[in-house]
Amino acid sequence: MFTVIVVTIGAVALLITTGYLLGTRRGLEVRDALRTKTAADAEELTRLRERVAEQHDDEEKLRVAIQRVLSPLVQREQLAQDLARVENRSGTQRDLTALLDQVAERGNLSAVLLSDEQGLPLAASSGARDLERLGATSSLMLLLADRLARDESHTPVSLLVHDADNSVTLCRLFHVDKQRLSLTAVSRGVQLGPAALDPVLVPLQTALVGVGNRAAREDAEVG
Repeated sequence: MFTVIVVTIGAVALLITTGYLLGTRRGLEVRDALRTKTAADAEELTRLRERVAEQHDDEEKLRVAIQRVLSPLVQREQLAQDLARVENRSGTQRDLTALLDQVAERGNLSAVLLSDEQGLPLAASSGARDLERLGATSSLMLLLADRLARDESHTPVSLLVHDADNSVTLCRLFHVDKQRLSLTAVSRGVQLGPAALDPVLVPLQTALVGVGNRAAREDAEVG
C-alpha cells in the first residue's frame, strides 16, 4: 500500500514537472515569438519613419523648388502692386521729379529717367547716376523701335538690358499728345519684366500733361 502511494505521488510529481517543463518551454517559445514580432514591428516602424522622413524631404524640396520658380512672378506682382500706388502730383517740374522719386522708392529702383524722342533727359529721380548711359539705352530703344516697326502691331515698346554687374535696365516707350517719350529704370535686386513700368504710365502721362498745360499758360501770360 505504501509502495502504491509512493508510486502515485511520484507519478503525480512527474506529471506536474512535465507540465511545468512543457509550460515553460511553451512560454519561452511564445516569448521568442513575441520578441521576433516586436523586432519585426520595430523594423517596420523604422522603415515607415524613414519613408515619412523621405516624403517630408521630398515635399520640402518640392516646396523650395516651387518657391524658386514662383519667386520672380510673386516679386513682379508685388512690384506691380507697389507701383500702382504711385500718386500723381501734376503741375510743375518739381512734381514730376517727385513722381519719379516715388517710382524709384516703391519699385526699389536705383534710378529712373524720363527722356524725350531724341533720348535727351527731361527729368530723373533724385540721386540717379550715370544718366548718360541710361540716355544711351533710351536712344537704343528708340532706334530699335524705328528699325523694327512696320505697323503699330509690330512696334516694340520695351527693352530689357542685363548688365555684367547683374543689374537690369528696363526702357519703356509711351506717348503723350503724339509725342514719343521713354521711361528708363535700373534695378539691382528686383526682377523686372517687360511690363514692370506699365502701372506708372497713366499717372506719368497725367503729370506730363499738367506740366505742358502749365508751361503753355506761362508762355501765354508772357506773350
